[in-house]
Amino acid sequence: MISVNPYELMLPYIYTIFWVILAIAIPLIVMKIIVKALSKYDDEDATEKTLIKRIISIIHYMTVILIIISILSILGIDLQSLILSLGLASVAVSLAAKDTLSNIISGVIIILEKKFKVGDLIEIDGQMGRVIKIGIKSVELEYKTKYISIPNVVFSTKSLVNYTKYGVYPETFQINLRNDYDFEEKIHELENILDNNELILKKPTYLILPKNITPYGVDVTIKFFIKDPIKNNKIKAKLIREIKQKMIIENID
Repeated sequence: MISVNPYELMLPYIYTIFWVILAIAIPLIVMKIIVKALSKYDDEDATEKTLIKRIISIIHYMTVILIIISILSILGIDLQSLILSLGLASVAVSLAAKDTLSNIISGVIIILEKKFKVGDLIEIDGQMGRVIKIGIKSVELEYKTKYISIPNVVFSTKSLVNYTKYGVYPETFQINLRNDYDFEEKIHELENILDNNELILKKPTYLILPKNITPYGVDVTIKFFIKDPIKNNKIKAKLIREIKQKMIIENID
């Protein structure tokens, strides 16, 4: 009569239970770490709070799905055959899910890196606009009369320009002050014009920079700062017009 050790019979079941426990524990631990990291940003504006809650909800569902798939695999159920039996429809769903997952992950990265927020003026992949919403799958922009939707994954692959990250936007233009006029006097007049202009910021202060001496005069670069980059052309045009009018009064070209 063959003696059978009961522990040997139980060993495969013990291994299975061990791996099932790991399949449950590891995803839950990772999920808690991610959720805890995202929860730090729960005090942001309403749009970002809503997005974070949605992402956390999706992470919960994905964790449950991952656990179920892992357990089925441990129990020896042939998932590949199951997926193939579902046909081409499952392939299409898988591809769509892959794109969606990429955008969701990129959305999480956008929140964590905080390179921009709602209200910022940004430019990416040739598109420029003010951020009106950071969504699960895309970032929504508006620029004048245009509505623009940028997939989140684009922010992981393209260079981003944030014009309002530091609250100011620099603008410059150049004028020529003729040699036959008092240079310091004209600089002082420019300072008065810039000091009294309400459209440009006082801090950081404007700069008047002599750049080059020519046979006709001195090239001077004027650099100033504004708060809203969308209005840069309008503000610059008004400032140039004001300076030009002053120059005409004073017979300056």
